[in-house]
Amino acid sequence: MKWYKLVVPATVGIAVGTIVGKKVKDHWLVPEVALNRVKEEFKQSGPISGSWILMDKKAYDHNGQSFKVYEGGVSRTIDGKTEQYQFVADATSGQILDSYKLVES
Repeated sequence: MKWYKLVVPATVGIAVGTIVGKKVKDHWLVPEVALNRVKEEFKQSGPISGSWILMDKKAYDHNGQSFKVYEGGVSRTIDGKTEQYQFVADATSGQILDSYKLVES
């Protein structure tokens, strides 16, 4: 058996493994998955009647740290009134970094 028949596949395998490893390490949640995690958090305080999320990640500073985030919103109807909340969720974990109730005008 020739030595290059073993070395070439091993080299290719190491290169592919390195590239895939970097991609997995810097993985991002699909926006819909992040939205589902946010909705689960909001559902702990009552039912949700609607939700939305922006599909693009944005840079966001929170408590001195930089994050890539998704922005979105959740609405709920309580006693016939619709309350709307806006949120900022970490794009890697779906954790809510910031949320606030929108004021009716």
